[in-house]
Amino acid sequence: MTSPHQGGLVRHPPLEDDVRTTDQGWARVDGPGGLFGPATVRWYPTVQWFNGEGFADLLRSTSLYRRLGHDVREPLLDAIAERIRTHMGDRVSRRYLSVLRVGQRSK
Repeated sequence: MTSPHQGGLVRHPPLEDDVRTTDQGWARVDGPGGLFGPATVRWYPTVQWFNGEGFADLLRSTSLYRRLGHDVREPLLDAIAERIRTHMGDRVSRRYLSVLRVGQRSK
């Protein structure tokens, strides 16, 4: 798979609809040489539900938020959790799309 950093620019992961438009998956994968035949690609969408506190905990575990100083990170995550509780019925989803690429071993 190619790096998300190309030419000094950060490429963001594609949206689900963009991924599903190809049978090759997302990004370039170096070929397996003569080891495998053509790959079959399958997509598996998953939705994970959180309350405000759980979503803040999820964000707290990611490097983007972990890099923030405690005095910046915690008030920010508290505000996000409060917003989810008070404006979203204490329920928010996080969507994932897993891509599986399978190739049969060549003889």
